[in-house]
Amino acid sequence: MMRQKNSAALLALSALGIAAFSPALAQSTKPEEPKFYSQQPVADDSKPVSDSNNGAAAAVTRIAPLQGNAKFEGPIETSGTLLTGRAGSAPSRIYKGWLDDAHPQFVLSAGAIAEDRLVVITDRYDQAERTLKTLGLPCKTMDKKELDTYDLSQAQVLVIDCGPKNLSFAAGMKIREFVCRGGYLITTDWMLDRLDQKIFPGYIAWNGAMNTQKLYDATIVGKDPVLFRHAVTRANWKMDIHCHLIRVINKQLVRVLAVSPTLAKDDPDGQGILAVVFPFEKGYVMHMTAHFDRNQSSNDLIDDPAPVIGIGLRQAIAINFVVAGLSGTKL
Repeated sequence: MMRQKNSAALLALSALGIAAFSPALAQSTKPEEPKFYSQQPVADDSKPVSDSNNGAAAAVTRIAPLQGNAKFEGPIETSGTLLTGRAGSAPSRIYKGWLDDAHPQFVLSAGAIAEDRLVVITDRYDQAERTLKTLGLPCKTMDKKELDTYDLSQAQVLVIDCGPKNLSFAAGMKIREFVCRGGYLITTDWMLDRLDQKIFPGYIAWNGAMNTQKLYDATIVGKDPVLFRHAVTRANWKMDIHCHLIRVINKQLVRVLAVSPTLAKDDPDGQGILAVVFPFEKGYVMHMTAHFDRNQSSNDLIDDPAPVIGIGLRQAIAINFVVAGLSGTKL
């Protein structure tokens, strides 16, 4: 279904001493075409820690891991061919099992996390809060209007769902200040031009293009011991039609995490960027083309289950970002 654009007022940034930045401006100016390093997947050099030969002991460890070593430190080498595209089932145990394997020490105290440390701003097209709750991570949810008066001083991670609603000037400045003092912000899809390019101008922007299909091949770029933990090197990447494609403006600070050769055909920049991350003051911003949640239905189906791990590659990267923020891990 075609989503209609909302012509909301631009966020005025005069209070911060920077000029307003609009999608129209991003499209009218033509920055130098971004150039990236090799987009070949990098195999993980680490070796998985083998499970105990004792089945009962292994079962106990699976339920309540007592050591801090992750079973999978880096990405798992996977095939370069596009998968069948068939939806798979990903019930709660699949997500929790992935989190146990990737972050066993974190899991020990994850249930005791105060919900105001992980805040999700909800909207129509993404439901990141559903995946986070499936993982057993307590979170505070609210709509975009509520953020105007909400105190983010206790928050460590802020997730902004994709949707047609705009954030107010006050909310935009609050989000910027949150990142400046060390917060971890993750945004998806339309929040690229509705938020990121406005409050962090000069880093990333919408290049005016949109995707034309719902499933793309994805390849991670380079090495990242934090964000690629227990991810895979290649997988499918689910997108809604009319996702906003990413243009990198600041090539020194913005790091590309994943790309799609097929999406590059829809991209006037020829890059096919799926996810990026960049530092800003003391914090970090991660933006992902497509959504955090499995899909928009209420069942356990996932349209792009990655081989070996069972959840989506896009989800593995996003969850690793959330865990890093809650753990205070530098990227």
